[in-house]
Amino acid sequence: MRFLLLFLFISACALGPSLIPPPLTKNSLSEKEAETLYSAGLITGYEIWEFLRAHPEEDQVIETLGHPDSIWIDDSEAFRVLYYFVSEIQDYNSVEVDQRTGLVLGFEWD
Repeated sequence: MRFLLLFLFISACALGPSLIPPPLTKNSLSEKEAETLYSAGLITGYEIWEFLRAHPEEDQVIETLGHPDSIWIDDSEAFRVLYYFVSEIQDYNSVEVDQRTGLVLGFEWD
């Protein structure tokens, strides 16, 4: 019995937390995305910067900014980057999200 408990404890520690599945991109949505604060123009670049600086959860980011245009997952699967295309500057803004906690790690927003 003691060995069984020891085995369960060690295997639970070795597995670690599971990865949160990535969100859908704009192109993979089956229907048109609902308007967000960002798409409606109701939030400024500075307000977005302040929002992201508070390290919100990924769900809050998608609710505020909408689904990303593309997603990149790093080789070690520690984080993913959500890319948002900005047509005015013909460039992408990015938000880094931890794969295990779903919290914003960093961002580049112009």
